[in-house]
Amino acid sequence: MIRIVCADIASADACIYRGLYKKASDQRKSRADRYLRPEDKLRCVTAAALLKNVLGADDDQIAKNDFGKPYLKDRRDVYYNLSHSGHYVVLAWGDTELGIDVQKHEACANMEAIGMRFFALDELQYARGDIGRFYEIWTKKESFLKYTGKGLHTDLRAFSVLAPESDIRYFYRTLGTDYSLSLCTEEHEFETTLLDVQQLL
Repeated sequence: MIRIVCADIASADACIYRGLYKKASDQRKSRADRYLRPEDKLRCVTAAALLKNVLGADDDQIAKNDFGKPYLKDRRDVYYNLSHSGHYVVLAWGDTELGIDVQKHEACANMEAIGMRFFALDELQYARGDIGRFYEIWTKKESFLKYTGKGLHTDLRAFSVLAPESDIRYFYRTLGTDYSLSLCTEEHEFETTLLDVQQLL
């Protein structure tokens, strides 16, 4: 079973930010302080609160592989992945490898050019002219890269999420009307929970 928690930070104010910041590790506070935009600071401490509240993990328990994918040093039987965009911060975890990505739908004049650069031919044809399908493909590709842990060291046009390898499954859903969420894993069962950021205090 893969569990996904989607924290909505749209209602967060300065008081909520201070509460999350206060509970964060010194390392996380230092990271948040380096951001210039308030929304980036908020996403940073919200991610820390999700890790703490859901997995009981602090920053000193996290390490990264050679490609930068994080893992829990002392709990190698637990796999997790974080993503954020707009007013959502998302955490997925389970007992098998996974990758997750969330993206806000932003109007993009050069969607076709981006697709030509990063999508396989069947993906390009599927997404052409449809912003929802474009972000479906985009988030599935990102989730695959995070699943493998190799990030952008993989050629995005060399594989198609519409014809995945036999062991790989994609879970896709929208959040509201303008967010796409994709999970890549070998697991067959998923559970999604939506919560307001205030529940992390």
